[in-house]
Amino acid sequence: MNKERIEKYGIALRRLQAEDLEMVRQWRNNPKISQHMVYRQCITEEMQIAWYNRINNDHNFYFIIEWESRSVGLINIRDINEAEKSGEAGVFFWDDACLNSDVPFRANLALFDFAYVVLGLKLLRAQVLRSNIRAIRFNKYMGFRLQPGQEAEDPQFYHQKREDFFVWRSKVAGLFV
Repeated sequence: MNKERIEKYGIALRRLQAEDLEMVRQWRNNPKISQHMVYRQCITEEMQIAWYNRINNDHNFYFIIEWESRSVGLINIRDINEAEKSGEAGVFFWDDACLNSDVPFRANLALFDFAYVVLGLKLLRAQVLRSNIRAIRFNKYMGFRLQPGQEAEDPQFYHQKREDFFVWRSKVAGLFV
């Protein structure tokens, strides 16, 4: 598994490139996506380029999710802390056909394998808006737990330990070969 392209569980994750920026910006500015994000302001071309210049390094891994030869979403591990062996995970799907399918599970399995096996991380965090019930259920299913004291916060912070991921993966990975 390399850091530019991950092909596993019948899905491909392709490292975000400069030529993807306008597509991702259009997705991100669309209300169907932005309503679920902590940052909801309109993103300009200049802001998108500045963001890409900040995240295009080995502390942030953003991937375009490819399914059936089309780009369907964005998935990432960002703000990797080498000392703590931790990072923050995130995902969104532009293609509505993926939302009620197994594609989100395939994409997260591939990304988390990368995080825990290739990068050697021990903990992933996730920020989720309290109103995003679908994302909360999804994260809990994958072994994320609400951090203490977060019940009334917005966004809420969840975490997944490496060992919890491997327990979850052992239960579901065989479904996605």
